[in-house]
Amino acid sequence: MNFLPVSLGAVLLAAAIQPQNPPAGGPPQRPGAEVSRPPAAQQLFGAWRLTAFESPYLQRERREQVGYLLVQDGFLSFECHIGWKGDGGNIDGRTFFSGTHTFKMRSDGVLELASLIGATVDPGGSTPVFEPVGRRREYKARFVGSSLELVRQQDQQKFTFERLARGATDLDFYGRRRQPDPPAGEGPK
Repeated sequence: MNFLPVSLGAVLLAAAIQPQNPPAGGPPQRPGAEVSRPPAAQQLFGAWRLTAFESPYLQRERREQVGYLLVQDGFLSFECHIGWKGDGGNIDGRTFFSGTHTFKMRSDGVLELASLIGATVDPGGSTPVFEPVGRRREYKARFVGSSLELVRQQDQQKFTFERLARGATDLDFYGRRRQPDPPAGEGPK
Protein backbone atom coordinates (compact mmCIF):
# COMPACT_ATOMS: atom_id res chain seq x y z
CA MET A 1 0.00 0.00 0.00
CA ASN A 2 1.34 3.42 -0.94
CA PHE A 3 1.21 5.73 2.10
CA LEU A 4 2.36 8.84 0.22
CA PRO A 5 -1.15 9.93 -0.91
CA VAL A 6 -2.61 9.20 2.55
CA SER A 7 0.21 11.07 4.31
CA LEU A 8 -0.05 14.01 1.93
CA GLY A 9 -3.82 14.13 2.45
CA ALA A 10 -3.40 14.09 6.24
CA VAL A 11 -0.90 16.97 6.09
CA LEU A 12 -3.23 19.03 3.88
CA LEU A 13 -6.21 18.30 6.13
CA ALA A 14 -4.25 19.26 9.25
CA ALA A 15 -3.18 22.52 7.61
CA ALA A 16 -6.75 23.29 6.59
CA ILE A 17 -8.16 22.89 10.10
CA GLN A 18 -5.44 24.83 11.90
CA PRO A 19 -7.00 27.68 13.90
CA GLN A 20 -6.51 31.11 12.40
CA ASN A 21 -4.09 33.33 14.22
CA PRO A 22 -5.91 36.21 15.89
CA PRO A 23 -4.96 39.65 14.63
CA ALA A 24 -2.21 41.47 16.49
CA GLY A 25 -3.75 43.10 19.52
CA GLY A 26 -6.85 40.86 19.20
CA PRO A 27 -9.58 40.82 21.77
CA PRO A 28 -8.51 40.45 25.37
CA GLN A 29 -9.26 37.19 27.09
CA ARG A 30 -12.16 37.06 29.53
CA PRO A 31 -11.03 38.43 32.87
CA GLY A 32 -10.39 35.76 35.46
CA ALA A 33 -12.11 35.63 38.82
CA GLU A 34 -9.02 37.07 40.45
CA VAL A 35 -9.42 40.43 38.66
CA SER A 36 -11.10 43.05 40.83
CA ARG A 37 -13.59 45.33 39.13
CA PRO A 38 -14.62 48.85 40.07
CA PRO A 39 -18.11 49.07 41.61
CA ALA A 40 -19.20 51.12 38.59
CA ALA A 41 -18.46 48.14 36.33
CA GLN A 42 -20.76 45.98 38.44
CA GLN A 43 -23.50 48.64 38.13
CA LEU A 44 -23.42 47.99 34.36
CA PHE A 45 -24.47 44.36 34.67
CA GLY A 46 -27.94 43.62 33.35
CA ALA A 47 -30.23 44.55 30.48
CA TRP A 48 -30.66 48.13 29.30
CA ARG A 49 -33.02 49.80 26.79
CA LEU A 50 -31.90 52.76 24.68
CA THR A 51 -33.99 55.84 25.52
CA ALA A 52 -32.02 58.58 23.73
CA PHE A 53 -29.33 58.82 21.08
CA GLU A 54 -27.36 61.91 20.06
CA SER A 55 -25.05 61.92 17.06
CA PRO A 56 -23.16 64.74 15.39
CA TYR A 57 -23.34 62.74 12.13
CA LEU A 58 -26.82 61.25 11.81
CA GLN A 59 -29.79 63.49 10.96
CA ARG A 60 -31.99 63.96 14.02
CA GLU A 61 -35.16 65.09 12.23
CA ARG A 62 -37.73 62.25 11.99
CA ARG A 63 -35.18 59.76 13.32
CA GLU A 64 -36.37 56.86 15.45
CA GLN A 65 -34.17 54.31 17.14
CA VAL A 66 -34.54 51.17 19.21
CA GLY A 67 -31.61 49.59 21.00
CA TYR A 68 -30.68 47.15 23.73
CA LEU A 69 -27.50 46.69 25.72
CA LEU A 70 -26.84 43.45 27.59
CA VAL A 71 -23.92 43.44 30.01
CA GLN A 72 -22.45 40.48 31.84
CA ASP A 73 -19.16 39.99 33.63
CA GLY A 74 -16.55 41.05 31.06
CA PHE A 75 -18.86 40.96 28.01
CA LEU A 76 -21.47 43.23 26.47
CA SER A 77 -23.71 43.09 23.44
CA PHE A 78 -25.30 46.15 21.87
CA GLU A 79 -27.79 46.23 19.03
CA CYS A 80 -29.39 49.38 17.66
CA HIS A 81 -31.81 49.88 14.76
CA ILE A 82 -32.23 53.41 13.39
CA GLY A 83 -34.72 54.66 10.82
CA TRP A 84 -36.06 57.92 9.42
CA LYS A 85 -39.80 58.39 8.87
CA GLY A 86 -40.89 59.70 5.50
CA ASP A 87 -43.85 61.96 4.78
CA GLY A 88 -46.21 58.99 4.52
CA GLY A 89 -45.15 57.63 7.91
CA ASN A 90 -43.09 54.79 6.43
CA ILE A 91 -39.44 54.32 7.30
CA ASP A 92 -37.42 55.64 4.34
CA GLY A 93 -33.81 55.22 5.45
CA ARG A 94 -32.47 52.55 7.78
CA THR A 95 -29.29 51.49 9.44
CA PHE A 96 -28.30 49.21 12.26
CA PHE A 97 -25.29 48.12 14.20
CA SER A 98 -24.88 45.06 16.30
CA GLY A 99 -21.95 43.59 18.17
CA THR A 100 -20.62 41.59 21.06
CA HIS A 101 -17.51 42.81 22.82
CA THR A 102 -15.26 42.13 25.74
CA PHE A 103 -14.84 45.09 28.05
CA LYS A 104 -13.00 46.40 31.01
CA MET A 105 -13.77 49.55 32.94
CA ARG A 106 -10.94 51.82 33.92
CA SER A 107 -10.94 53.70 37.20
CA ASP A 108 -11.69 56.95 35.30
CA GLY A 109 -15.05 55.52 34.13
CA VAL A 110 -13.95 54.74 30.57
CA LEU A 111 -15.13 51.45 29.08
CA GLU A 112 -12.53 49.86 26.84
CA LEU A 113 -14.23 47.53 24.34
CA ALA A 114 -12.74 44.99 21.95
CA SER A 115 -15.10 43.49 19.39
CA LEU A 116 -15.65 39.76 19.14
CA ILE A 117 -18.26 39.95 16.37
CA GLY A 118 -20.21 42.79 14.83
CA ALA A 119 -21.83 44.25 11.76
CA THR A 120 -23.31 47.53 10.57
CA VAL A 121 -25.04 49.04 7.56
CA ASP A 122 -24.53 52.72 6.77
CA PRO A 123 -27.76 54.74 6.23
CA GLY A 124 -27.28 54.85 2.44
CA GLY A 125 -26.06 51.30 2.12
CA SER A 126 -27.69 47.93 1.87
CA THR A 127 -24.87 45.49 2.47
CA PRO A 128 -23.68 44.66 5.98
CA VAL A 129 -20.09 45.50 6.82
CA PHE A 130 -18.54 43.08 9.29
CA GLU A 131 -16.25 44.38 11.99
CA PRO A 132 -12.79 42.97 12.41
CA VAL A 133 -12.22 40.97 15.58
CA GLY A 134 -10.40 43.07 18.15
CA ARG A 135 -11.59 46.49 16.95
CA ARG A 136 -11.25 48.80 19.91
CA ARG A 137 -13.55 51.56 21.11
CA GLU A 138 -13.73 53.67 24.23
CA TYR A 139 -16.86 55.03 25.88
CA LYS A 140 -17.10 57.33 28.87
CA ALA A 141 -19.69 55.74 31.18
CA ARG A 142 -21.74 57.85 33.55
CA PHE A 143 -24.67 56.96 35.78
CA VAL A 144 -27.27 59.72 36.04
CA GLY A 145 -30.02 58.71 38.45
CA SER A 146 -31.29 55.38 37.15
CA SER A 147 -29.95 56.01 33.64
CA LEU A 148 -26.67 55.02 32.02
CA GLU A 149 -24.95 57.37 29.58
CA LEU A 150 -22.27 56.11 27.22
CA VAL A 151 -20.36 58.68 25.17
CA ARG A 152 -18.13 57.28 22.45
CA GLN A 153 -14.75 58.96 22.78
CA GLN A 154 -13.86 59.05 19.05
CA ASP A 155 -16.94 60.96 17.81
CA GLN A 156 -18.99 62.00 20.87
CA GLN A 157 -22.06 59.92 19.98
CA LYS A 158 -24.11 59.68 23.17
CA PHE A 159 -26.33 56.73 24.10
CA THR A 160 -28.68 56.96 27.09
CA PHE A 161 -30.21 53.80 28.55
CA GLU A 162 -32.69 52.80 31.22
CA ARG A 163 -32.33 49.53 33.09
CA LEU A 164 -34.85 46.82 32.26
CA ALA A 165 -36.22 45.15 35.35
CA ARG A 166 -38.38 42.07 35.05
CA GLY A 167 -41.97 42.92 35.95
CA ALA A 168 -41.22 46.61 36.43
CA THR A 169 -42.54 47.76 33.06
CA ASP A 170 -45.44 47.14 30.72
CA LEU A 171 -42.98 46.82 27.81
CA ASP A 172 -41.56 43.58 26.52
CA PHE A 173 -37.86 43.08 25.80
CA TYR A 174 -38.25 44.72 22.37
CA GLY A 175 -39.96 47.84 23.71
CA ARG A 176 -43.47 46.84 22.61
CA ARG A 177 -46.49 47.12 24.91
CA ARG A 178 -47.15 43.79 26.60
CA GLN A 179 -50.47 42.10 25.97
CA PRO A 180 -52.43 41.33 29.14
CA ASP A 181 -52.18 37.73 30.32
CA PRO A 182 -55.26 35.65 29.46
CA PRO A 183 -57.52 34.73 32.39
CA ALA A 184 -56.54 31.54 34.20
CA GLY A 185 -57.53 28.43 32.29
CA GLU A 186 -57.67 30.19 28.91
CA GLY A 187 -54.89 29.77 26.41
CA PRO A 188 -53.63 32.38 23.96
CA LYS A 189 -56.13 33.44 21.32
